[in-house]
Amino acid sequence: MLINLLHQFLLKYLLKPIEHADHPSSMDMCAISIDELVDSRGLGKIEKAFVSLLDEVCAKHPSVIECQKKRSPRFSEWAFTALVGRVLHFLKTKKERDMDEEACSNLQILWEELETFKFDLTWLEPHVQSALSMKNYMERSAKVQSVKENVAALEMEMKKLKAMVASVEVDLEMARSELVKVEEGF
Repeated sequence: MLINLLHQFLLKYLLKPIEHADHPSSMDMCAISIDELVDSRGLGKIEKAFVSLLDEVCAKHPSVIECQKKRSPRFSEWAFTALVGRVLHFLKTKKERDMDEEACSNLQILWEELETFKFDLTWLEPHVQSALSMKNYMERSAKVQSVKENVAALEMEMKKLKAMVASVEVDLEMARSELVKVEEGF
């Protein structure tokens, strides 16, 4: 539920659908051809697929640009690739059900790497923390489901046993009345 809200927020306010074949944790700037990179806002060479996303993020959060103005172009490229191409893309493409141990670990690593670039990401941190907490939420949800299934199975067993007890009570009453008849005849 929380990750769905995050997706809705990102889609509505920050992110537009983008096509990208690489998994965000496997992105490697060396593997991207020069044709796939464009100079974006003078911030360095950024992958074409992420330019519109970067423009949108920078428009909504100008502090993102300010943090990188005193950096070298190469450092800025890495920083914005880490922010847009990895963390935001990760948050945009992952679903609730995807937030297992491995996904949370990958997001945590991406987030820690992004922190080294000294962006002001107070606007993004709650969303990352919410996504990271999804693992616990999903585990608790699975536990609740498991306990519900156990309760349902026990209730079914209880109904069977009650029906069996009712049947045995009828048999017992019949046996008692037969005993009374047999004793009277004795």
